[in-house]
Amino acid sequence: MGLTGSAKCCKILMVVFNVIIFFGGIAALAGGIWAVVDSSSITDLTNGQLNFSKSAGYVLLIGGVAIMLVAFLGCCGAWKEISCMLIVYFIIMVIMFIMLLAAVIVVAAFRGEIENVIRNELADGLQGNYGKTNTTTGSGVTTAWDDFQKSFTCCGVDDYKIYRNTTFVMSQTGPPPPIKYVPESCCVTNDAGTPTNLQGCQSPTPNLPPNPSAPNGSTNANLYMDGCYTKARDTLLGYGWVVLGIAIAVGIVLFGGMCASMCIVCGKRDGD
Repeated sequence: MGLTGSAKCCKILMVVFNVIIFFGGIAALAGGIWAVVDSSSITDLTNGQLNFSKSAGYVLLIGGVAIMLVAFLGCCGAWKEISCMLIVYFIIMVIMFIMLLAAVIVVAAFRGEIENVIRNELADGLQGNYGKTNTTTGSGVTTAWDDFQKSFTCCGVDDYKIYRNTTFVMSQTGPPPPIKYVPESCCVTNDAGTPTNLQGCQSPTPNLPPNPSAPNGSTNANLYMDGCYTKARDTLLGYGWVVLGIAIAVGIVLFGGMCASMCIVCGKRDGD
């Protein structure tokens, strides 16, 4: 005897739900392939120590395949009304729901430690390699940091002072010419993308930063005074509600899948 009433509605919802989830898995798989093949500049920023792009890519690859298999399992189990497949689907949904909840708790509990690790790796990558343009690694780090600083209108990890310990500054001999305390990418630009005052940014008078003789708390209108780590973090946190919304949506999908699969199993048993 076939399903009736609410169980039949659950069957239809399960099929539609899992078809959507299946295409979501394809999207995740495609995103993972792209991330692995075309690594982001964050790898160069840390000299490969924080390979976010490739790590995230592999997670997306595995997750995409897993999502597609689970969606196929749920869709097939619902359409054919196979109880054992639906029970396995239910168990997988429970495990994924617990994993999602655990991930949220871990990120919330260890946020400070995670931020410190990222900040330290960024600082090590910059100090150890920026300005070493005669090496492949140094050239990659230098280019990545220049692009990053221009994009976020910032300088260094926490501020411009980190450049004092880089090859970029320590390899210079002067005067003359005046020492350049920061790279050009740390300088404020006009609408055309040209620094407003390149010398005033890189080699200012002793009373202005980034000159080491500048008084504490002094500022320079030609220099990006903010650190890149804080600016990038604040920008990402601006999308916090989007991330939270996605997490809630995923949680709802998982919970809905659990309920729908059990609804079909119970309805089939009652029908039998």
